[in-house]
Amino acid sequence: MADIPCSSRLERVLRYLLKYQPQPTHTDRQCTHHRNQDWIFDADTWSQLETLRRLLCQRPTIPRLPADILEDIDVVITYRNSHNILTSTISIPPSLTIQAKSPKSNATRISCWKGDITTLTDITAIVNAANSQLEGCFRPEHRCIDNVIHSAAGPRLRDACHNIIESQEYPEPVGSAKVTPGFLLPAQYILHTVGPQLHQKVKPHAHQQAQLASCYQACLDAAENLPPLKDGRKVIAFCCISTGLFAFPSDMAAQIAVDTVLAWCATHPDTTITDIIFDTFLEKDWDLYRDILSNVEISSSQVDMNINIKISNTDKDAPTHTSLYQPPTLPQITTLSPSFLKARTWLNQANTLIISAGAGLSAATGLDYTSPALFANHFPAFLPKGLRRLYDVFGYTGWDSPAQKWGYYFTHLDMVRRWPEEQSGVYQTLRELTARFGERWFVRTSNADGFFVKNGFDAGRVATPQGGYKFLQCLAKCRPGAVVESGHLVERAMSVVDPVTQELVDEEMVPKCDFCGGDMTLCVRGGRYFDEAPFRGMEREWERFLGELVSEDGLMGESGSGSVVILELGVGLNTPAVLRWPNEDLVSESESQRFRLIRVGIEASGCVPWELEEQDLSVGISGDIKAALDVLIS
Repeated sequence: MADIPCSSRLERVLRYLLKYQPQPTHTDRQCTHHRNQDWIFDADTWSQLETLRRLLCQRPTIPRLPADILEDIDVVITYRNSHNILTSTISIPPSLTIQAKSPKSNATRISCWKGDITTLTDITAIVNAANSQLEGCFRPEHRCIDNVIHSAAGPRLRDACHNIIESQEYPEPVGSAKVTPGFLLPAQYILHTVGPQLHQKVKPHAHQQAQLASCYQACLDAAENLPPLKDGRKVIAFCCISTGLFAFPSDMAAQIAVDTVLAWCATHPDTTITDIIFDTFLEKDWDLYRDILSNVEISSSQVDMNINIKISNTDKDAPTHTSLYQPPTLPQITTLSPSFLKARTWLNQANTLIISAGAGLSAATGLDYTSPALFANHFPAFLPKGLRRLYDVFGYTGWDSPAQKWGYYFTHLDMVRRWPEEQSGVYQTLRELTARFGERWFVRTSNADGFFVKNGFDAGRVATPQGGYKFLQCLAKCRPGAVVESGHLVERAMSVVDPVTQELVDEEMVPKCDFCGGDMTLCVRGGRYFDEAPFRGMEREWERFLGELVSEDGLMGESGSGSVVILELGVGLNTPAVLRWPNEDLVSESESQRFRLIRVGIEASGCVPWELEEQDLSVGISGDIKAALDVLIS
């Protein structure tokens, strides 16, 4: 069994689950595609893993899975998890340290961290915001912490939770806690607690606030009875309980969480818990906890805690009541997985580098096209139109006027043009990497933001097949090359963009084609109108570079100094035919097998075909791009 490839195990599990999945009551209305699901076995690994996740999420505990299938699932999920970027709790610096004034009391370190709670290592227990049945969420489309934890821990967790409810013969009460093993998680244990559930935009009553506080108290009480880690520490990480789908206001929930934890520590001076981590996933929650912890003296006085508070500080001379050590938002990688070690070895041995970059790399600098916070910050005037993310504007036609449309576009271009250099350190890291390869490197990116050239990359080595914000083009494409550079137009237009409405106040600034007088648009691929003329030259350079590598294919060895590494960063499934699939083809079709693919990113952007991994031709790393590059290139 141990010699069976993980790709084969994954297929075997899917065949079983699809065969024995509960049948819907409306099968007579299903199309043939849904009745015959053999298509999934021709899909890529990411699609198969997502299908596995959805099937396990929806599958009831009874009937139990056969032992051999359960073993296969364990192996598959363990292998999937092994691609994750892991963060040791040892590397997370405390935001503050508290200790009761009573003699011989123990100190407890309080930290705030932003990331995936299931990727924390060197940890005793993580907290799951569960529902009253404890068995997890059965809605695979929900992005709740309950789903995330059950998916990473595997189906044995649902079995254990089912046994708890079956044994106690009643649903789990709000404000209590139950303990299970962590199963396939790095955490040894999971603390399951059911928080109060509200309706959206309803202020919590006093008893609901007390219930939320009870969740934190119950988890701490339960953790007190757990064994310490080998190093003597006892570490617990809290998720944001009852926020999200349970609709508890985030600001009030964060304040209750911190106040309750500090009060509990004050009344348990001999606690064995050495570290408490508030884990956040959203940027807004990170900001909330950071602000609350930086003003913790005020909070502590409200609950009359008899403790001394020591704010961790990088400046010993700074006043402790105003300075809070700001933990980095990047994962602090301390345990290198086999994926990391292999990828770093390939980079060190290669003599040629191809950087292949998608939207995930821009997101790593903060220019995240899926971020509601970024959109609300830069484009508040467009929120009433129902626009919430930069992606929402793609193909949008609901503009009130050309002045409004171009007010948005010019504001967008100006934002990208002025993107702060201090947020673009990942490009400096990549430039340092290319310096190792002399003239044997090339960049091909689907991003239109121009960040590679802006950050010092040789424009003669950067191909942008999807276009770029550097140009505006004739929408009618009245002739090839009916384009104009956008820079000077942006500078002029921003002086007449109303700061409140974000519209052009002078319609004369709406750009028109110099040749036909028609409408203009951004010169990026969005349909048949796209004018490729400004980018053909660099595409030819890319083809020349690649052609030389292919011609060398039969002259080099299979590995070592003659190998070519494709470092693919943040390339997802929006336009896989542009970068993702061609990269896989280069690796799989090389006669000498000298091409290697390192794929780094979140979710699909960090997943390679397992068949290519099993042939030692590719490796996937799932997680933050900046954190991964710091380790790979160090």
